[in-house]
Amino acid sequence: MFVNKIENYVFDNLTHKTLFKLSTTDIIDSINMTLASGKEAITFLGYSKSNPIVAKIYKIETSNFNNLNKYITGDRRFKNVKKDKRSLFLAWASKEYKNLQLMLNNNVSCPVPIAKKQNILIMSFIGENEIPFPRLVKFKYDFDVVYPQVIEEYAKMLYGANLVHADFSPYNILINPATQKITIIDVGQSVLINHPKAQEFLKRDIINITDFFNKSKTNEITYDDFLKDLKNKKKELYGRNNNSK
Repeated sequence: MFVNKIENYVFDNLTHKTLFKLSTTDIIDSINMTLASGKEAITFLGYSKSNPIVAKIYKIETSNFNNLNKYITGDRRFKNVKKDKRSLFLAWASKEYKNLQLMLNNNVSCPVPIAKKQNILIMSFIGENEIPFPRLVKFKYDFDVVYPQVIEEYAKMLYGANLVHADFSPYNILINPATQKITIIDVGQSVLINHPKAQEFLKRDIINITDFFNKSKTNEITYDDFLKDLKNKKKELYGRNNNSK
C-alpha cells in the first residue's frame, strides 16, 4: 500500500515500520501522491477513512540537520534532546506537532495535527479535490483582504500561543482561491517567545513578510507599521493586560 508510493524516496527502516504501524491503527489508510519535497521533509497526500490527510515524513538519513539545532536548543520542551541526527529529527517532528497544537488551541488558522509517531506527522489536508491550496507567493491576492488576516493570525500565534514562527514568508502561507482565507503552515522551526533567539526570529519574520507585501503594494508598509498593527491587534484580541511580549 505504501511502498509503491514512496519507493522513489530514500527512507530508512524506521519510516517504513512507522507507516505500517500508523496503518494498523487506522490513522492512515493509503498514501496517494507527493505534495511537496523539501530539504528536511516530504509531504504526501493520503487518506484515512475516505478523508484526505497529509503525511509529513522527515528524512532522517538523507537530510542535512546542521540548521535544526539553533531552533531546538533553548526550547525548554526539548532540553534533554541528544545532539545526534536521529534524535534531532525526532524532536523536530514532535516540535511541529506541539506547535500546531498550541496554535490550534489559540484559534490560529493552521493544519490540524492528527498524530505524530517517530519521524512522521499526520495533519489535516488544506485544499480541495486532492489539490492543495496555493502558497501566497504564487497567488494574485487582494491586499486589503489578506493583510488584515496576516496581522490577526500572527498576533494570535505570537500573543495567544506565545510562538514566533521563525520562517514566516509567503511560502509558508496557503490561501483559499475562492475566499482568500489564509492558513499558516510549516511550523517545525517555530519557537516559544522565551527562546533565546525569539526576538531575532521575530524581527526576521516581520522583515520577510513586510518586504513581500511592499513588492506588490503602492503604499509602503514599514517594519514599524507591521509591529504596530500586531500590537494593536493584541489589544483588540486580548486586552491591555496580556503579558506576552
